[in-house]
Amino acid sequence: MRNKLDDTDYYAVSACSDLPRECHREDHVIQRGAAVGFGRWFFFPATEPALAFGRAARMSLDCTSGYGVYAAAHEIKFCERHGADECVLLVDITGGDLARREDEVEALKRFVQAVKEYPWSSMWRAPTGYLTELSGGRVVTTGSGSLPL
Repeated sequence: MRNKLDDTDYYAVSACSDLPRECHREDHVIQRGAAVGFGRWFFFPATEPALAFGRAARMSLDCTSGYGVYAAAHEIKFCERHGADECVLLVDITGGDLARREDEVEALKRFVQAVKEYPWSSMWRAPTGYLTELSGGRVVTTGSGSLPL
């Protein structure tokens, strides 16, 4: 896919027009989401954070190339021959770039809404309409609604 692999954990990044189904086994995990490419690849479990990341990265003075956001699958499989997990990224470029579409603003609003509801979380969590808080290390959904953007 013409992006660097030497500074990533990916064994390969490949174009794939038909992404595989999700799989969650001890020796094989496939997670679907979105990938952002602009000189190297970054995988996200959802489109919303991928769009926000791509848009923000392009605003950096250090990002001198264009960027693209594509549907993708992140696959980790244990390799008996090498005795280690190997990770590949499958990117659906035939589905087109998900960035800069008419519905991008709505996806970015969902991203901000999720950050507002889960300000402590480093993982993507879809917005629910209610604020959450951490109580004793556990997630607690409050009765307070979070007004949509």
